[in-house]
Amino acid sequence: MNIVYGVSGEGLGHVFEAIQVAARLRALGHQVKVLTYGERALDSLAAFAPTRIEGINLVFDEDGMSIGGTTKRNLHILGFFWRNWSRLRRELEAFRPDVFLTAYEPYTMIMAHVLRRPLVSMDNQNELLHLPRPKGAKWMGFRVVQLATMAATHGADVYVIKTYARSRPDSRRFRFVDPLIQEEIQQITPSVGDHVVVYLTKPNPPLIAVLRSLPDRFIVYCHDQTGEDGNVTYRRRGPTFLPDLASARAIIATTGFSLIADALYLGKPYFGVPLRRQFEQAYNARFLAQAGFGAFSESPTRAEIATFLEHLPDYRAKLLRSPLNPRQQLDVLLGVLAELERAGLHRPPIL
Repeated sequence: MNIVYGVSGEGLGHVFEAIQVAARLRALGHQVKVLTYGERALDSLAAFAPTRIEGINLVFDEDGMSIGGTTKRNLHILGFFWRNWSRLRRELEAFRPDVFLTAYEPYTMIMAHVLRRPLVSMDNQNELLHLPRPKGAKWMGFRVVQLATMAATHGADVYVIKTYARSRPDSRRFRFVDPLIQEEIQQITPSVGDHVVVYLTKPNPPLIAVLRSLPDRFIVYCHDQTGEDGNVTYRRRGPTFLPDLASARAIIATTGFSLIADALYLGKPYFGVPLRRQFEQAYNARFLAQAGFGAFSESPTRAEIATFLEHLPDYRAKLLRSPLNPRQQLDVLLGVLAELERAGLHRPPIL
């Protein structure tokens, strides 16, 4: 099959997953054309010669995710597609796609409908459409996130939805799966060392002050900061990250989906520090606490972190009883593609 694979370039969770998925599809004889945006995503997917498009990047301020700031930053996207629509359409038509696969990338969804080809959506965001509003979340903000997800993945023939806990039974259109775990994570033999890994997407001085007040050892990954500060060691994301993760006592981090999946697979208790007004992260954080895999707080105190560290054995015991299937997502995706190929599905245009 000829598969167009649109990958969100916001963050790297979808990107790292796409590397493994696209490589597997190619190994099975499929032709894969990748669409993505953002320099990090384009560089990471360079082996697949991705086509550069434009996509949404989120903006955060001191209060969390800014809807106004995000809208302003991304206004240029309309101009890009206005100028490049014909060129991109010709490029896709020349590829003769059989199916479109979107990892929360809306242009791929649009072109699947325009070219009347089957569409598969594969992400974790669609689970928000099957969940009640998280406790404490404002109705309007949560509804905006749901509507954005519906718009980005509208009209897919099949939704492969990554989840830690099944929100509803599977059906023909909705397949709920354990998240795919990267091969390099699957090859790790975890252990319990004397340090806690801290992963932050932006500086958090109040949290660092809390960590400095504790007797434990913390290894902090935050941008390119390096150096020593008492019991806190700063390291740049690179070859030391996976060994540190493998031997960590626990993890303190923002609550992006992919890192939580890796932590759960490795049996690492997790203290979540969700980004404010980011409802996906809020839901992920509450899941950690409700499932007994860890705790969370938007503004962690010394007492909260200390209590979390005191209960690590309880969290580890719970994690051992709840293993993830690291290959289920890819197996289900391959099954869905085989179903579509057998059906020879051609869709009427909706645009």
